[in-house]
Amino acid sequence: MFLKNILNRLVFVLQLILVVLFIVFEEVIWETIAKPIYDYIHELHLLQTLQVKLQRVNRYVVLVLFLVLLVSVEGAGLFAGVMAVQGMVLTAALLYGLKIPIAAFTFWLFHATESKLLSFGWFKWSYEKILSLFAWIKSREIYRDTMAMMRGLKEKYTAFKQRYFAGENTMAKRFRRLYRLLKGVVKKER
Repeated sequence: MFLKNILNRLVFVLQLILVVLFIVFEEVIWETIAKPIYDYIHELHLLQTLQVKLQRVNRYVVLVLFLVLLVSVEGAGLFAGVMAVQGMVLTAALLYGLKIPIAAFTFWLFHATESKLLSFGWFKWSYEKILSLFAWIKSREIYRDTMAMMRGLKEKYTAFKQRYFAGENTMAKRFRRLYRLLKGVVKKER
C-alpha cells in the first residue's frame, strides 16, 4: 500500500511535469510567438518558390537538411536551458528567442516536404509515436484540469488588460504606437 501510494504520486508528478511543459510550449511559445512567425514565413513568395524546388530535391538531401535544422534548434533550446540554470537568464532568453524563427522555418520545411520525410520508415514511425504521445498527454485528466485553470487565468488577464490598458493612458498609447510602427514595417517588407 505504501509503495503503491509513492508510485501513484510519482506518476502524478511526472504527468504534471509533462503537461506543464507541453502547455508552455504549445500554448505560450507556439501559439503566441512561433505560429505567427510560421504563418508569416509560410506566406512569403520566396518560400513558396523554394517549396516547389524542394519537391525536385532528393529525399536524402531533404532529410539531412531537416535533421540539421532540427538538431540545431533543439540544441539551442537545451543550451538556453543550461544557461538559464547557470544564472545567465537574459542571455538564455535571447538565445531562445533567436531560435524561434529557425524553429518556425524548420516546421515549414517539414510541412513543405512531409511526403519525402515520411517516406523513411523510421522517420514515419518516430513521427507517429510523437503524435501519439501528444494525444496521450491531451487525454489526461490533469491536462484538461490544467487547461481549464489556464482559461480562467486568461479570462482574468483579459479583464485586467481591459481595466488598466483600455483607456488612453500614456503607457497604452506608447504600446499602440509601437505596435502600429512595427506592423507598418512588416507590411512594407511584404
